[in-house]
Amino acid sequence: MSRLYKPGFTIIETMLFLAITGVLIASILVGTGASMNVQRYRDSVTSLKALIQQQYSDATNVQNQTPMAAVSCNSNAVVSTSGATEPRGQSDCVVMGRYMSINQDTVTTKTVIGHSSSTSSGSLSDVGLMQSYNLATLDSSTETSQLDWGTRIAWPSSGGGAKSPTMPRSIAILIIRSPQSGQTYTFTADDITTSLKSMIVAGVGTVAGLPGQAQRTVCVDSNGLFAGNGMAVSINAYASSPTDIEIRSNGPGYSSVC
Repeated sequence: MSRLYKPGFTIIETMLFLAITGVLIASILVGTGASMNVQRYRDSVTSLKALIQQQYSDATNVQNQTPMAAVSCNSNAVVSTSGATEPRGQSDCVVMGRYMSINQDTVTTKTVIGHSSSTSSGSLSDVGLMQSYNLATLDSSTETSQLDWGTRIAWPSSGGGAKSPTMPRSIAILIIRSPQSGQTYTFTADDITTSLKSMIVAGVGTVAGLPGQAQRTVCVDSNGLFAGNGMAVSINAYASSPTDIEIRSNGPGYSSVC
């Protein structure tokens, strides 16, 4: 008598199929997750670059962000809507640019107001003229945001501007236009408590180049999004326009490594 055989898989074959399928699915998910994190990191770096570039546009296309009412502006460039007020546009103060501070992952931007304390502006250079102004930020213009995806700024790990540990880090960026020539200038400082007036230093200043107009490399730490080479937003020396803000990765030709 012959035996009857039914087609199908044995238990061992089924288990092997499920195991291999599970490994393949896990590999796909891991690879997809890693790719998403890399893209999120790159988006965060790009967003930071765009935010810094936006300050140049805001400094050039100035807007009076005080309420639609008469205001007063004292010799310290502090704007008020109380006391002895003056019609908008007729005070002794002028909108001069933008101030940006980045403290680890928190970004704060404000409008900069200036009040001239000099009567001999014609004999001063652009930087000398700006140094003669009393500067203050307009509180009503304050905007605060966070870097995307939990990223943070950091110091380079080696090369120019390197520090150990690389975090925490903060940086202040002052972008203002000269009332004399209309030229835009960029000044930076590592201490975000540095006064606006103290940030206006011609040239690259000391060996460290701070405060002043030195080139700055602002590394962006992924905060665990992925393990790999970091990227940075670079502020060129003597920056005067959005094109002077660039994204850099580690590679030949760059003295700073993130």
